[in-house]
Amino acid sequence: MSKQLSKLPSSIWILSAGLLCVGAGQSVIFITIPPLARDLGLSEVQIGSIFASSALAWMILSPYWGKLSDRIGRKKIVITGLIGFAISLVLFSLTISLGQKGILQGSVLFALLIAARLINGMFGSATRPSSGAWVADITNPEDRSRAFARLDSGFSMGRIIGPALAGFLLLISYTAPFYLFAFMAFIVIILITREKAYKGSKLLSKDHVFIKTYDPRVWPFLIVSAAFGICNASLVQTSSFYFQDVIVPDSENYIAMASVGFMLSALGILMGQLIIADRLQTSPGSLIRAGTLFLSLSLLGVALSSSLIEIYISLFLYGIGGGMLGPGISSSLSLSVGKENQGAASGFLGMVIPIGHVISPLIAMPLYTLSPKAPYLLGVLVMVLAVGFINFNSRHQWIRKKGYREVPLKTVQDSLDIS
Repeated sequence: MSKQLSKLPSSIWILSAGLLCVGAGQSVIFITIPPLARDLGLSEVQIGSIFASSALAWMILSPYWGKLSDRIGRKKIVITGLIGFAISLVLFSLTISLGQKGILQGSVLFALLIAARLINGMFGSATRPSSGAWVADITNPEDRSRAFARLDSGFSMGRIIGPALAGFLLLISYTAPFYLFAFMAFIVIILITREKAYKGSKLLSKDHVFIKTYDPRVWPFLIVSAAFGICNASLVQTSSFYFQDVIVPDSENYIAMASVGFMLSALGILMGQLIIADRLQTSPGSLIRAGTLFLSLSLLGVALSSSLIEIYISLFLYGIGGGMLGPGISSSLSLSVGKENQGAASGFLGMVIPIGHVISPLIAMPLYTLSPKAPYLLGVLVMVLAVGFINFNSRHQWIRKKGYREVPLKTVQDSLDIS
């Protein structure tokens, strides 16, 4: 029987709302843009490259934003990320609209879409690392998995709300959903300005040496996160095509059917986050192990699917696996690196998760052209290798044995301040 749940700071829900806006905007883009861009004359590789450009910028700058939040405080960086996300969303929507009207075409359209996504990668990448570090600052080790589960549940909820609202708003205007989610981001910014946040610069000396990616306390968790990123990008970037080409080839409503699949996956993620990780208080090590197993089986299910019911079940199970693995990795890395490197560690996660979106145009998309099932079978192989890795790596074993309980940590409340 689990122990009584302790109360977590309300700031987590506000930060989660910021990620909800990001999740909503991203999900609408991932669902609607691939088929729309194909209709505008862009190839599958070009479409993948649009997403890869943002992911590459995200990879490069995410560690920078995380470390900067350790220096100058979390609040400023969270706000910077949300502003960048909102601006990029509006610009991306306007570019597609001009393309549909025939004002922008060919290479000019392609270049402007990449530019809009680059803004998201350059500045939007600041939100998650600083939010994750903020959560780590205000929670105890035993509550870390629950806290990260609540934080990331906002992104998951956005993946549900985004397609649901877009289905109605697109009847009014194509740009309406994007303007709405951008406006919501500015509302969250106002709420964040009123919150208390930890000032990293008060703990770190000017000659502080940040932790490195190759540190044995760091890289084992980044490996698993990168593996998940590869699988997720392959699924997200090809699923609309998969519905159109394999699951419902004779239907004109494949986008709506793919949207249902995205929402079911998001519901599964919420179940993994808020029930398994939060309510059941599952330990970080157990979340990682169970999450990788669920992902392996569910991706195999997607590859073998030939009907809506089969792929919907597989996507729901995929969501449960991702909902467990996400907070498991985030909390494990947070507990592994110690208090002085929370921003840097969260930034490293932001760096490796987009790896899949960079690799996808080079591997997943070409594989899809050879066989629609190939990207998902690749994901199965990647996750099976991850399962083997976490069972033999010493740092993952340390997390499963809850070695962090033996590490003396200063009470987090002593570090609260307004920034």
